[in-house]
Amino acid sequence: MTDMTDADAKAICAALGVNTRTITDTFGRTLTVIDEEGMRILAAHSPNPARGQALTDQIMAAAREQYGL
Repeated sequence: MTDMTDADAKAICAALGVNTRTITDTFGRTLTVIDEEGMRILAAHSPNPARGQALTDQIMAAAREQYGL
């Protein structure tokens, strides 16, 4: 597989109905972000949906712990 561009990622998200947001972080970098619902949609369409959902669970648990959510 070749490297995916930001435009490629946004096109996949749009095709699956995943909303994206573009933000600028505190270091001045421009990032494309998605919410938990979007992560779960992408995981469900991945080659290994169970693994994708498990990884999403881990990411969300770490974020909740780090940021007290």
